[in-house]
Order: sequence, then structure tokens, then C-alpha cells
Amino acid sequence: MSDQVRYRTDVVLSCIIGKEPPISNYIKSLDGNEITKQDMAALAMSAPSSPYVFRELEGSLLPSEMVIPDHKDYLAGHTKVSTSYATDWPLAHESNRFGEHHPFGANSNCCPLLHGLQWGEPQYVQHLFDFITHYGEQHQEGERRNKYGHEEAKVFGQPQDSIMDMRNRSLLASGLPEEEWSEQKRDQFTNSFGLLPYLFGLEWNDEDQIERFMDILGKLSQTEDMDSPDAKKLINDCQGKCGITWDRALRNWRDRFTPLAAWWQRPSDRSGPTSSGEDMFHSPFVGDEPSHNHHWWEPFQYWGGVGRSVDSLKSMFSQSYPKIFNEGWLAPFLTDAVPIEGSHMLSGSHFPVSSNTAPEHAHAHTPMSMGEGMDFERRRANWSHAAMHHHLPPSAIEGQGNRMTIPSSAFNFSRLGQAIMQTSDLNKPRAGMSREEHPNSNDDYYDLHNRHAMNTDDALASVMMDMATEISSQFGPQHLKAIGSDMNANTLARGNMQQLAQAANYALMRGQGTHSHSYSIPDFSSGMKSMKRGSFGPVSPVSESVAAPIFNSGNTDAWGHPMEATLGWKWDKDADKVVFDVKDTPFTTMQRTAHEGLVSAVDPSWRDKKINPTNASAGIFTSNDSTFGFPTITYDLAKSDDDYEPTGVFNSTIEPAHVVRDLDDMDTLKGFSGDWVVQKKPEGEHVLVKKVGKSVEPLSLPGKVKKSIKDTVEGDVVFDAYVKGDLLTVVDLLVHKGDDLHMEPLSDRINILKTLYSTTENVHYPSPNSCVNTDEEGLTKTIASLDRDDLLLRDATSTFIKGREIHPKWVLYAQSDISKSAMLPPLPEISVRGSEVILEYPTIHRPIIVKTDTDEEGRYVSEYDGPDYLVKNAEIQFDIWGPVAAFHIDPDNNALRHIPSLIIKNRLLKSIDKAPEVITESEFDDEESVSDIMRHARKAITADDRALTTKEILAHVDGLTERMLENYSGEYGLERTEGGKWTVNEAIDDDIAEKFAFPRMNRASSDGGAWSGMQADITAPTGPTQITDDENTTFGDPKEDQEEVDPTTIFKPMHMVVETEDGEVVLEIQEDKATLRFPQEEKNHEEEENDVLPATRDDKAL
Repeated sequence: MSDQVRYRTDVVLSCIIGKEPPISNYIKSLDGNEITKQDMAALAMSAPSSPYVFRELEGSLLPSEMVIPDHKDYLAGHTKVSTSYATDWPLAHESNRFGEHHPFGANSNCCPLLHGLQWGEPQYVQHLFDFITHYGEQHQEGERRNKYGHEEAKVFGQPQDSIMDMRNRSLLASGLPEEEWSEQKRDQFTNSFGLLPYLFGLEWNDEDQIERFMDILGKLSQTEDMDSPDAKKLINDCQGKCGITWDRALRNWRDRFTPLAAWWQRPSDRSGPTSSGEDMFHSPFVGDEPSHNHHWWEPFQYWGGVGRSVDSLKSMFSQSYPKIFNEGWLAPFLTDAVPIEGSHMLSGSHFPVSSNTAPEHAHAHTPMSMGEGMDFERRRANWSHAAMHHHLPPSAIEGQGNRMTIPSSAFNFSRLGQAIMQTSDLNKPRAGMSREEHPNSNDDYYDLHNRHAMNTDDALASVMMDMATEISSQFGPQHLKAIGSDMNANTLARGNMQQLAQAANYALMRGQGTHSHSYSIPDFSSGMKSMKRGSFGPVSPVSESVAAPIFNSGNTDAWGHPMEATLGWKWDKDADKVVFDVKDTPFTTMQRTAHEGLVSAVDPSWRDKKINPTNASAGIFTSNDSTFGFPTITYDLAKSDDDYEPTGVFNSTIEPAHVVRDLDDMDTLKGFSGDWVVQKKPEGEHVLVKKVGKSVEPLSLPGKVKKSIKDTVEGDVVFDAYVKGDLLTVVDLLVHKGDDLHMEPLSDRINILKTLYSTTENVHYPSPNSCVNTDEEGLTKTIASLDRDDLLLRDATSTFIKGREIHPKWVLYAQSDISKSAMLPPLPEISVRGSEVILEYPTIHRPIIVKTDTDEEGRYVSEYDGPDYLVKNAEIQFDIWGPVAAFHIDPDNNALRHIPSLIIKNRLLKSIDKAPEVITESEFDDEESVSDIMRHARKAITADDRALTTKEILAHVDGLTERMLENYSGEYGLERTEGGKWTVNEAIDDDIAEKFAFPRMNRASSDGGAWSGMQADITAPTGPTQITDDENTTFGDPKEDQEEVDPTTIFKPMHMVVETEDGEVVLEIQEDKATLRFPQEEKNHEEEENDVLPATRDDKAL
């Protein structure tokens, strides 16, 4: 293809997946070529548009926005009929996609300089006074000692007067006592002091001088350049007209704009820099000591970044102040003259000492937030926020668990989870086609940072508990723990609790209250081979570890929810701690959601205190433009998801996420409403039955059942049911007379079945003797009344979740004698770390940690750690997951390694088939097997790097037929496009695709999942077997290169014996040969087994 076509394709794909498009290369490729309509569309798609839309700050407000109160108070809204460059901070335009919210929004809770504005004085006010009190004279002396040369002075300014000089002149000119003058200045700073005056250091000028300085800046931007006569005259006029020299104002801009611009670009889950710079002006640290300008960096050090590129910051300035930041020379001179690059300016490591002393392990402990790596780090921060459940409104945290270290199945299946997975790593490096080669995308990094996140979460809960005790003692407990059932009071208490979470996070980053929070961290001096005790400290080069900014980040406008609160907090520099205040009138602010673990730490009874639901979705679900450093994530979890709209279309049944074998274990389940629908679980095949007109599906239903439905059911319906023989037992109603009911509560759907549908001989509906509604107190009695059958215990408020195969609000109570010991779905996902096995069941947030050990007989399980009911399931399922995990355990490798499952949907446990990769010696001949042919078909498409027609792929692969493609394509990772061509299934890991032949999956779980390495373990044929091809073995390493390797480097000699009812099963692996011996079955036994598990596959070539 031509460069024009290739770069155009890259641009389109980059825009789709949220990466920076190669727009400059694309534009170069267009030179001399015809620009087609496709090119015009691609250019429009990649055109940069600001993530925020701001209004120009010089002009009148709309009448509806004018504020004329009775008294001058900022919170009540001081008199406001117009805005100006001198008095205002950037304001959102009415077309801004985030509404009123943006990083400089008064109520957005994003910018550290504005912290506290929602309930009182913004932080920058005290910050300006603290400079005079603590640093003024020292800073003055530093400027006198450190002089620039002539050319550098033109960029940085060479002021002769200090900030202290200006402050003293202002006090003297006022003629007021210092205390009264200070109060007037505080009022000015709070009510009429804009962003530009702060950045240019005009705090000690009067309001008229500030206005004149803004006017001079506007005129400067219209001059030819800095050295032009007109520019020089304006610069010389500054002192006389504005009370400040140009050099002083310019030096102030460099000192204050540089840390602000670095914060804007920094990933939102990273603190300020923890490494040193080479001079006193470009970093908060020089060596291990605070730099000359540390004070101006300080507010941003303990705050996560905005996570956007500097282009969006410059766009904000040009929209808000177009008379100054325009096409002239002044704008780029102010914003671009000092490059913001390097770790000493951008972001810090969570492990500062190691980062500064062990650079050889930078891949593990230091984020590479530079160049293209910056885009990677910004996108990865999305997972940090989602892992803390910040996308959820505070009213929706119940049952969601603590921080996600491993993304839950529910999150992976959500639209948000899928969107983030497309653009970012989730707790471990991505694999296959989506993998990005980045220094920090490695197992060492994620193992270290996952443990750090867990330790931070624990420390955060502890500090919140300590602070809650202090607040209760000072102001009373009702501010955090509402009393009674008033939802408004409960909601206000939750808002205060999330204020507390932010304060605790800030305190941790300051190093406050961390003495009791030590934990194990790798000893990098030993090459990460041993551990040592570490503890949290302040954001500084000398701290072993620093907490991450979880609740205080610059993108709370995107990840926050508006909440009311009365608890305010600030950092008291003199007291060196966080101090609190309770306001009489509630204020509204954007807050990040605190997960249920943190809320429980402060108020263990919070689940009994319902709060008002939040109507607005988090801003993250608003479309955005990746050009400005923030990935496009436009998916809502439910409201904007087409799958949740009432369409009457259903494609799959849903199984319970929980299997309980002892009734006492019900007490350990969380996140349920307490109201239940208890129903006998019918025997038979689980199906969805659809009647439209006189047509009844599925066609495989018995004739008597279909006739009964046609004769007795009016209108169009969809039933969730079980069929056995000539009997259909209905358990749920999804469509009633053409109306989609799946979003209605289960109890309402069941009541319709009970009252409006009549049981017949062949179709049974819920009745009082088989289905009962009950509450928590009556649950035990209800279960006892329904004999010893297996029961479906379903939350009465639950909806039918389209597209899911596991329901988090449904429970199977396996109480029959057979079910109590039976191996029931779902199966867990498996990960290993050292000698530990981590089992995660779908939609259940708490994993099981299986600890193993060895003795003279081999490896054994020493301990299970997890919910009792899950442990019981894991023990019963051991014969399935145990051999798989045992093969992957490596005690010397402490990295968390996931054993991928290959999922084929809508496969049930009853349909277990033989894996064709294991072929008996009698079946093997010189012809290629189906698996070999299909594997070559996959390789042919991959090698051609494009979709192929049926004719093209048949020509590429000998022995391949159209029938093979139709029958086996899905099993081998091939799929058909809408245009009828064949391509590789993107849902299957491409690294694995190169090594495995993708046999028909074993139906070992309710979602059809099975792990790489388990096919032969549960479906091997009888008699001795032989692995016929190394690359088809289920134990192959999917990440080995495609070159020939020594089998002894892949396989470990192995001898495994498993006792079964039929005798011993022996697996032996010696170098290039694996043999599996099963007891021979008698012929009649084989025939009986085939009746239960019908063969659906012929391995011989067609």
C-alpha cells in the first residue's frame, strides 16, 4: 500500500482506540497526491478539539448568570455582573461537555490551588501568605545569589526587587495596620483575584494596577516580537503604570506556571516529582533538598495530575484570554520557552529511594512518563481509578467490594471495562495484538505496584478511622454516622465521609500518621531477590515509599460525582497536620467514590443507611478527544448500553454466580437486598423459550410443550425455563404480551407468572408449593418447607442482565444429596504467584488464595483463604483446576501470572468433547488431522495480514474444505466479517494463537471457559496416548518465538498419578513424549457414556 493509505489507516485506528494519531506523517504523505473523500474524513476525525470549552473572561455575564446578593460573600455569590482577566479564573462555556466542571472549576475539586473554595477560602490564599512567613527572605537571598546571563535573563527575567520588597511596599502604601491590611488582602485574593494575576505574581499590587498590567499584556501580544521598539516601550512602562517590573512579573510566571503545567500533564494517579533536577528553578528538589522554588511546586506535589497534554492547557488560555494568548509571539514565549520534560519535573515514583539509587530496576519502580510513555501512563491511570470503583456513584457501592487488584469478571464484561481494556493495561501486561511495548508493561512492575496499592488502601482505611475518632470527639459522631433513616442525613454523612477520605489521602502523602503502616517491599539492592520492611513517607526523594493520590487528583471532573457535605479540611502548615471544620450550610462539591471497605472502616452499619441515588453519570462516560492526552471512553455501564434497552431480544440464559452447600454460608454473602424469591430448581436443560405469533422456539422443544404454549399463551412471550422430557418448567418471564420486562424486579415478573399464567400438563409455572417470596427472617423457614430439592435463591429486586452468563444476585442452594458433593459451575479463573494459587470466580470480588507446600510425596494444598462457601466449591473442583495450577507453579517466580481461559459462550457442562490435540495412536496416520489443517488456515490469514475470501483461504491451505470452515472456524479462532471474508478472532490472545491449535473447548464451566493446559486433563481418551505435535501441546509456552527449540527447554520431566473410581490415571512426560494411561473401559460402559456425552466431532480429515 502507499504511504498515504497506510498513514490514513493508522490515523483512523488511532482515533478509534484512543491513541495519538500520526497526523504529521499523514499530512506529509498527502503532498503531491490527490486528496480523496476518505482523506477528508480522516483529517476531520483527527482534527484536534479541546476537551474543554471555556468562555472569554472579558465581558458581561448572561442575565441568568448574574449574581447580586445582599452581602459580599464568595460562597453565597458575591456581586457578579461581568468577568475580567484580572478577577476571574477560567469559566466553562455553556457548550462544555462536562457542564460547569473542568480542572479549574470552583466546585470541581480538581485544582490544589482552589481546594477549599467550595466551603471557604481557596488554598492559594494561605499559600501566598505562607510564602512571606516561611520563605520570603530566603527566596529573596536566593535570587540575589543566582543570576542568569543576558540571553537566559530574557527568558526567565532578572528582577532587582524581590516579592518581599513588593509586599512591604504594598503594606506601607496602604497606611493601614498590618492585621487590617492582611484582612483586606485576603478578601481581595478570595473574591477578585484571577488565575493570571496569581501566575504573574500580582498579589501585592492593587486592583487598578492589575487591570493595567492585563492591558499591557494584550498590547504586547500585538507587537512584532520581544525586541521590537513597541514591545520594549510597553515593557519599560510596566514599573510606572503597574507597580511591577517586567522582569519581576516574568520571573514569577516561570516560577509558578512551570509546576502548574507539569501538574496538568502528569498522569492522574501520580504524585509530584521525587527525583532531583540540575538547577534551582526547574524542579522541586535539588539533591535531597527542596529547591529554591519548592514553595511554588508544593501545592501540586500531593495531588494527582490532570492527565492531559500541554496543548489542552494552552487551548484553555487561548479561549479564556484571547487578547493575550493569540497568534502573536507572546503566547508561545510564555507557555513553550521552558520545556516540561523529565521525571524531575513531571511525576514521581511510589518508591523514591529505590528510584534514585537503583536505576537498573527502573522498569519496576519508576514510571516512564516521558515522550510516548506519557500517553501510556495517562491511559493506565484509568485502571487505577476504576480499580477504586470511582466510576460508580456512592449509592451503588454495596456488594462491589474493596479495591480491585484483579479486575472482576463483572468489570471485564462491563462496557467501561471493555473500553479501558482496549486502551490500557489492567493490573498486568496486556498480551497478543493489544500489547504495547513499554518499559513499565512487565510483571515486575505490576507485582510491585499491585501490592503497593493494597498497602495504600489498608493505610488509608486506618488513617480514616483515626481521623473519624478525632472528628467525632471534636464535632460529634452524627457528621459521619447519621442516626435514623433520613436519606438526606445519610447522604450528607456519606459526603462527609468522602471528604474524610480525601483528607486522609492527603495526610498520607504528607507523611502524616504513617508510623504504624510498614510493609514488605523488594530490596532493590539485592536485585529484587529479597524483601525488606518499608513505610510510607512524604512525597520526597528520601522516602522509601509514598502513597498514591487516590482521592485528590486533577481529573475529578471526569471521575467524580456531585455530593453535598458539611465537613471541610485543610493542611495547617504551622501545626503540620490536617485540620477540620464543620459548616452550618451544606456545600456541593465533586467527590470520588469511596469503596465499601473504606466506608465500613468508618461506619460498619452503613449498609442499613440508604442514601439518595446520583442521577448524573461520571464525566468519564462523556466523549473526548485523545489528541489532548485523555483516551476516549464513552460507554455507560447501563443507561447508554443498548443491551439494557427493552428490546425483547435475548440470546442466552443466566446461571447463579454463587453455589452454597450449607445454609449458614448464606450469612457470608454481601450485596443482597434481603428479599428473596425461593424456587425449586427444575431438572433438565436450561433454555429460553420464545413465542412470536404462532411460532415457538427453540425448534427442539417437544411437540407437546410447543402445542401447549400455542394453545394457552396469549401474545408474544419469552420464558426462562428448564425442559426435561415432555415437561417445561418456567422460572422467569422476560417478555409478556410483547412488553419487555427484564428490567423489572424479579418479584414482579414472578407474580405475573403466578397470576396470569395457568399450569398445564406439559408447562408448569411458579406456584405456592414450588416458588415462595420471603424476607431475610423467613428464609430458613421457607427453605425448610420446600423439601430437600436444590433451590434457586434469587434477589427479589434483581433484573435479568442481558449478555451475562453469570448473575451476581442469584444463588444456587445445592442441598440434595447428589448436589452437595457434585462439581457444579461456575469454574474460577486461575492465577499463580510463587507457590500460591489465586482462584477468582465470575462476578465475585474476593478471590480464594490457595497456599501450597511440598513434602516427600510432592506438592499439596496447605491452606485455603477465602469465603467458606467458595472454599468448599474450590475443594470439590480441585480435580479440575489443581493439575492446571500445579504445572504453572514456580516458587521462585513471585510475579502474578494469569493462566488464560479461552471462552466460547453458550456452552454447557453436559457437552464435554474430546480435545483433538490428544490423538490415540490408532487414530494417527499420515494425513493431516482437522486440527492441523485449521491451524494452518489461521496462520495463512495471519501471515497475509488481511481478511481472506473463502476461495483465497482454500487456495492457501491444502486439505481445507468449505465444510471445515463452517463447522470448526469458531473453535480455531476464525470468524467471518460482515462482508463474508475470514479473519482472526480478536477475542483470542494472538500470542497463544501462534502456539496452540484451539481445539473445541471443554464445556467445563457455565460460560464455556477452560484453561490453557486443562483439555487433556478432563477429556482424555482411553488407552495410551501420544502428543503428536509439540506446538499442539497444551503445556507449550505461548510466548516462545516461532523458531525451533530444544524440547528439554520447554518440558520438565513429570510423573503424575490421579486416583479415579475406575483406577489410576497416569501422566508421564519425558523430553519430547507425553503418555497418558487410562484404565480400559468395557464396551457397554463406553456405550452408556456416549449416550450421556454424544460425540459431535470427527477428527479425521473431511
